[in-house]
Amino acid sequence: MRHTLLVCTKDLRQRLRDRTAILTAIAAPLALTALMGLALGGFSGSGSGMRLAVADLDHSALSSAFVTFVQRPSLGGKVYVKPIDSVEAAERLIREHQAECAVVMRAGFAQSITSRNPPPVEILAARGEQLAMLATRGLLRDFVNRAAAPHGRAVPEVVPRSAGGQMRIVDFFAASMTVLFLNFGVLSGVRALQAEVDSRTIVRLIASPTQPYAIVAGKFAALLLLGLIQLATMIAATSILFGTRWGNPLPTAALMFTSVLMAIGLTAFLMSLANNADQGTALAALVITLLSIVGGQFLPPQGLPDIFETLTRLTPNGQAFFGFIDLSAAGSHGNLLTVAQPLAFTAIVGLSGIALAGLRARSALQRMT
Repeated sequence: MRHTLLVCTKDLRQRLRDRTAILTAIAAPLALTALMGLALGGFSGSGSGMRLAVADLDHSALSSAFVTFVQRPSLGGKVYVKPIDSVEAAERLIREHQAECAVVMRAGFAQSITSRNPPPVEILAARGEQLAMLATRGLLRDFVNRAAAPHGRAVPEVVPRSAGGQMRIVDFFAASMTVLFLNFGVLSGVRALQAEVDSRTIVRLIASPTQPYAIVAGKFAALLLLGLIQLATMIAATSILFGTRWGNPLPTAALMFTSVLMAIGLTAFLMSLANNADQGTALAALVITLLSIVGGQFLPPQGLPDIFETLTRLTPNGQAFFGFIDLSAAGSHGNLLTVAQPLAFTAIVGLSGIALAGLRARSALQRMT
């Protein structure tokens, strides 16, 4: 344990002294978030609100409960609900710019939720209303999660969401840049570890009296702590500077942990595929950028072909990103159930990537020794 702590402390000290790493991990995402917010006018919490048309074609207790859910007082002045009776009416309101979004609950909505199947729901949005679409999806997802929760009641209790009840553009990019640069920040640490392998420094460490597992554990702990420090700093900074609300601390902390695991596993596995640190960094940076585009971290995928909706949820960074978005939308009432899928997805990707990278690293070290 003592040797593990020594290795962890040494690596932490080296990384925290690296100004480039700090710039990549903290300064760059904060600057980009601020620029996006200023450019798109996303700092203001005021506005005319979102006009949401709701068509209840199921006429069930659950579909009626959803209408009540989006009409609750805490969303007053933020979401203006207009009940309608057909898909055609929804399309007309969107086409005539009388609503930013529309929700159409088709027959079988309640039955699908109670049987834990995807409910037959359509969300329509006007052109250019990606954030309104995102907010509407968050409302619907929050409702479905509560309705499907095994609390012995079919209709969820109507509870207030986070203060404000809306997502500003700056909040969207705060979560987006936080997850994006988490991957790049962890990549910087993984690159340093690969550089030690390339220079055979790690071989000399393993040949020392210290147990190899203590060295590996120390370096892994340093990467984990660096990722958590980066996330915590970004969350604190965006909360103070931009007023971003990240939701209930407990599920947020859990998602932070699995997101860091995901970043370590993803970057370590990609690094292990290359012949050296430079090649691995280039490969990982390319893959991270592509995943970020597909994962909707630069712009929401709404308005794009439907395949992008599916691809977004199949990317680990997309899962982490939308997990933070969902927690922000749920406010203090968010719980582990709110982000059950992102937690499981990011944890599996992280642990799998770490295991595969470890196996490849072990083979490489055996060839060196």
